[in-house]
Amino acid sequence: MKVSCPNCQKVFQAPDDWAGRKVKCPACKGIIALPDPSQKSQAPDLNVDWDSLENLEDAGEILYRQKGKRLTLAEAQAQAGSAQSTAGPSKADPTIRICPHCGQKVKSEDIYSELICRQCNGSIPGADIVPETKGRYTGGMADRIKTQVSFYTGFGSAFLYPIPGLVWILLGMGIALATIAVPLLAILAFTAGSGLNPIAEKQDLGWVGTFLSVMFAVQGIYFGAVAYYAMIDTIRTTASGGEQPPSLTWNVGNLGVALAGYLALIGFYIGIVAVMVAIKTGHLPTSMEDLNALGTPGPLIILALLTFCVPMNMIGLASSHALDGLNMVRVFRSIGQLIGHYIFLFLIVLIYLGMYVGGTIAVMKWAGPAIMNSAQKGMEAGLLPMLGGPAAWSVLIGLGFYFAYMIGRILGLFCRSFKEGIDFDL
Repeated sequence: MKVSCPNCQKVFQAPDDWAGRKVKCPACKGIIALPDPSQKSQAPDLNVDWDSLENLEDAGEILYRQKGKRLTLAEAQAQAGSAQSTAGPSKADPTIRICPHCGQKVKSEDIYSELICRQCNGSIPGADIVPETKGRYTGGMADRIKTQVSFYTGFGSAFLYPIPGLVWILLGMGIALATIAVPLLAILAFTAGSGLNPIAEKQDLGWVGTFLSVMFAVQGIYFGAVAYYAMIDTIRTTASGGEQPPSLTWNVGNLGVALAGYLALIGFYIGIVAVMVAIKTGHLPTSMEDLNALGTPGPLIILALLTFCVPMNMIGLASSHALDGLNMVRVFRSIGQLIGHYIFLFLIVLIYLGMYVGGTIAVMKWAGPAIMNSAQKGMEAGLLPMLGGPAAWSVLIGLGFYFAYMIGRILGLFCRSFKEGIDFDL
């Protein structure tokens, strides 16, 4: 054996049968105790079964002591697994945990983190984070989802989907009303003030009706674009896993880009109708009477087929490449791959569209006369009736926002459930 003198650090060799003897160093004559491998180490007791470690290769299992009892590896693993399933927060008070090794009670406000027992230094597992609560501890949009609603489980509740977004709908209604009433009342106040001057001539208020008519038309275009973008944004948000309606977007740039695809879709269908009329009559349509040529079975079938494709067109317009919504090859391919589900989607959209039309008709019975009265008569109708027109108009705008959220939700759920069969990059 090789031995190193602890005094002079001289290394020399000694016979193996001298193990355990005390000898003199040949260099410094100091006393050296030769090591004896057969003697056990005098290390402090760490509850480790050294015999089991020496026999590890022969036995194939680790044995260790716990509370005076020897446990095999299989027994220890079984006990640890049982402790993992039973230990943790108690049902009575989830902040109190019981150590699975020594039974010590430990209190911690964070029930999900793993703790170390101060009594035995053992590990105390935390509560498992189940999918229903995992979303509260993560920050991404997809992680905030608590439950994944599918198309068939969520199309019925789409009617209630816009309710969390009522704050945005009411804000839009307020903006619609304010952008008409505020400038109108300001001009009327200035006109009334100048009318107090005895030199001033009587003011002509005939412009009020014209002003209201122009504002109704401008707002119809702008808020129609906002509602369309809300529908597109809802499709994207729902398809990506979101469960809350997105906020309304007022940026003219974003609205213009989104509206361009919608206007292109309308232009596409108008072009097809014009071509069909030209084929039947020999000239492009110049009056409503020319459209009567489409009353034959052939054109009606084509128009019905085009109408049937509109929901898939809207899904395509909501994709990463909006122009794909005009690609009829992709549209028909997507419909063909999901024909059974798509027929049901089309029927659901028709039902919700009927609900929207019915609600609009009900509101128009009150709002229509008020809007027309204020637009045609202006101040002649009186101040309150005149302001009733913009108020009724804002109600119609809010109804449009609500419908846009509903349809966007239904189309988004369809994309979420059948994304693999849709030929668009969602």
